[in-house]
Amino acid sequence: MTRSRPLSSSARRARPACPRSGAHPAKFRSERPRANRGKQVSDKRSALDTLSAAEKATVLDELLAARPDLRELAEAYAAQVMTDADRAAVADDVEDALQGLDIEELNTRAGYRPGRGYVHPAEAADEILDEALQPFLDDLQRRADLGTRSAAVELAAGILLGLYNCRHGNSETLLEYSPDYAAERASGVVSECVRLGIELPAAELLDLMPEWSALLD
Repeated sequence: MTRSRPLSSSARRARPACPRSGAHPAKFRSERPRANRGKQVSDKRSALDTLSAAEKATVLDELLAARPDLRELAEAYAAQVMTDADRAAVADDVEDALQGLDIEELNTRAGYRPGRGYVHPAEAADEILDEALQPFLDDLQRRADLGTRSAAVELAAGILLGLYNCRHGNSETLLEYSPDYAAERASGVVSECVRLGIELPAAELLDLMPEWSALLD
């Protein structure tokens, strides 16, 4: 039997040494870097982009709790959002929200309701329309409370213009069942602006809403 010759001292020095931790040399490691461990989403897709609004709010709260030094920057961005309001865009959003409600919505709201009795289709239509309009009114309240008056004015004007565009209603929409809805809610918006101290641009709105001139006098 031929015995293997012992390695020379130079050959022993040439063999790569393992780290003191006992891990294999880097070229034999198959796991991903630590920063990517536990990652469950594709590298090609952003996890933030898939979050809902509520989930994004939670992420922001946790981020600010962990990094209070970012609060000032976040406040600046928040103030910018609350001071921006596009009258025309708001009007389009209001109109879309109200005109987009199909009469089939009444199937689950009108007629006999257990514990409530009979609900007239017009009453049910008003309730559903109010639910669609309420987020805009809540936004108006928030901006008034924050003191962003110019944005509140633009938002209020946009809500009124959106309602004005819905004044005639359309067939096959809930507005058909509540023909006076737009005018009645517009009157409520004007009263709310008075309560909140929001001065509407009456002259501009009179040109844009000539049929509701009495509302702005």
